[in-house]
Amino acid sequence: MLKTEDYEDIPEESNISTSVDSESNEVFNSSSREKPRRLIMYQDTNNTHEVGNEFLNATLKNDTSYHSASSCNKALASYPFSVSIQKKGSHYTSGALIGKKWIVTVASEFYNIRETIKLFRARLGTVNCKKGGLLVPIKQIEIHPSYVYKQPNFDISMLKIGHLFDFSDLIKPIALTDVTEKIVSASFLTTYWPRLIVNGRVLEQTAKERMKQNSMRVSTQKMIVWEKCFDLMKAQNQTLDESTLCLIPIKSHHSPCMPDAGAPITAEDGLWGITSGWTLDECPTKNSPTLVTRISSSAIRTWLDKLLESDKK
Repeated sequence: MLKTEDYEDIPEESNISTSVDSESNEVFNSSSREKPRRLIMYQDTNNTHEVGNEFLNATLKNDTSYHSASSCNKALASYPFSVSIQKKGSHYTSGALIGKKWIVTVASEFYNIRETIKLFRARLGTVNCKKGGLLVPIKQIEIHPSYVYKQPNFDISMLKIGHLFDFSDLIKPIALTDVTEKIVSASFLTTYWPRLIVNGRVLEQTAKERMKQNSMRVSTQKMIVWEKCFDLMKAQNQTLDESTLCLIPIKSHHSPCMPDAGAPITAEDGLWGITSGWTLDECPTKNSPTLVTRISSSAIRTWLDKLLESDKK
């Protein structure tokens, strides 16, 4: 059984300083909080490297008003890659714009709907998933070839946009991190919208997600040490691939067992991963980590680059 202490009792490496606030910050009304002193620590042979937290500090300082259009634009300028993928006008999953024609998102939510692709649209350039910005059709879905339906690993897909548009301050792709080394300690930024329909079930009226349900949110999430998460998953008869990272679930204004599948996981050097919708079957009676498909793992990055390069020819 996964216990709360499995999340909290994460040993710190020597000389590594970590601090985390895993609670949710709404883009329109984020409060000032203590920020993690370091964002990413990763290990290259015997050397430990640090990726600074300027990105985290800057993006969580959006002291903006919910009703101000100009302040909404200012907030969105920090996350111009964020995409709400819609089905019949409702938020379905999140994603990240990574080029003129491609959105990277989760695989599990698109595995069985390739024939009904015409039902989907992507909304870019707005913090409100119901209005504003640019609404574009999806014309192609590519599922990672190693993904197995309802399994936790390789949960990533690419959606090809069926409409050409110009980039702007509010619509802009995110770079992909090149860090491939083992991560020692990390806090990431997650941008997401609440999902109100999960596995075909409409969430109850008292669900945390219903608070300002159309507003994009930003949270920090701390990584669970990979070896610890591997053991936790093994205890549940699940094998964790090294292309998968584990994060502590978001709790504030969000149900830990219903992550926004496809939500981008980012740091100052770009996109690090895509949130999986997979959780333990016993969740919420048993704590389940939030799983993330790591962009820089060779099996993922080679596949992504191949698709991106195919449109340059």
